[in-house]
Amino acid sequence: MSKAPENAIELNIALRWSDQDLMGHVNNARIMTLAEEARIRVMGQLQRTAGTDEPFEAVLRTTNTDFLRPITYPEDIVVRIWISKIGNTSLVMHHELSQHGEVAVTVEAVVVMFSSELQAPTPITGQVREALESVSA
Repeated sequence: MSKAPENAIELNIALRWSDQDLMGHVNNARIMTLAEEARIRVMGQLQRTAGTDEPFEAVLRTTNTDFLRPITYPEDIVVRIWISKIGNTSLVMHHELSQHGEVAVTVEAVVVMFSSELQAPTPITGQVREALESVSA
């Protein structure tokens, strides 16, 4: 059963044949790549919502993944993403990967906003904070 709030962003992601392993399900490392793909798409969508041309530069600090059931090729997956906490420089982003209407994997990620120029965390302010709050539970 989904725990995603109503304001979660939902994406459909196609699986590739090469995502499978010898056991016939999507490999755990590929699951993390699928979660990353969804996270990057959502950050791009939120950047557009914020109305800024500056990219949302961010780095991943930690992840916690719970594999609940196998994901199998070829059916697409649905990924729901929302934010549960926004701090000064970081946020907690949740991912639910579902297939056939059932949650198969959950990922919790701590994402740190980062300045590639300064090589340091950067505060979450203004329009960026507002955009992130739009998918905050």
